[in-house]
Amino acid sequence: MDTDGSAAAELYEDADRLKGLTLRDLGDVPHPDSLSKEERAELDAETLEWMAGLPKQERHLGLDRARKLAGALWQASIILIDEIFEDFIALYGQNQITHDDIEETQVLWSLPPQYATKYTGLFARRFLLVAADLTTKLAGEWTMPSCVAQELAVRCLLDKVELIVDSLDLSLEPDWRGRLTDRMLEDTDSEMLYDPSLDGFQHDAQLTQAFRLAPMAFEHWFEPFGEERHVAPFARST
Repeated sequence: MDTDGSAAAELYEDADRLKGLTLRDLGDVPHPDSLSKEERAELDAETLEWMAGLPKQERHLGLDRARKLAGALWQASIILIDEIFEDFIALYGQNQITHDDIEETQVLWSLPPQYATKYTGLFARRFLLVAADLTTKLAGEWTMPSCVAQELAVRCLLDKVELIVDSLDLSLEPDWRGRLTDRMLEDTDSEMLYDPSLDGFQHDAQLTQAFRLAPMAFEHWFEPFGEERHVAPFARST
């Protein structure tokens, strides 16, 4: 079973708005004849032969799934920002944050739980900025996340995509989330923050250096990964 016609139409319409990722990024396999000379030059002969030999029905299905995923990404980016804003409102003015407070949030609850009491209203404002920047990249030109917080925002975004996929019963490639993770992140090092067996690694300078990890202690989440990456001044300075 898949989504009804009106919901599908909305997904297709929103898919056309997504410019930061291509349909190929999302699983579409075009015929080589539709590629530019530069695009074909990036592919080896075996890949081009496989692309050319893909059955028409399978190619059409892949394109349809890619468009629905693009639409779900667009809609999820709107939901993400709205819900972080709601989290900020819920936490605003509270002097002390508890784990129970965070469990009642819509987005912040899905961040690494060991820092839950640090997810204040001020943190929500900072996180909102990097998440908004993330969604702007989907609307325009995609660049890799600028800081740990933005990598975590990618995970939160994909959680929202998953909710849309489930609620609309979308028929997508089984590994659509893995595909997006590979495309939207340079690595999955920040996933280590969710592993209880690794808790404390972010404070081990020798380990961080040995594995060439970006600093992942909470106080470093909004620091740019390098001079070529940028984080909003408010998120960096408070």
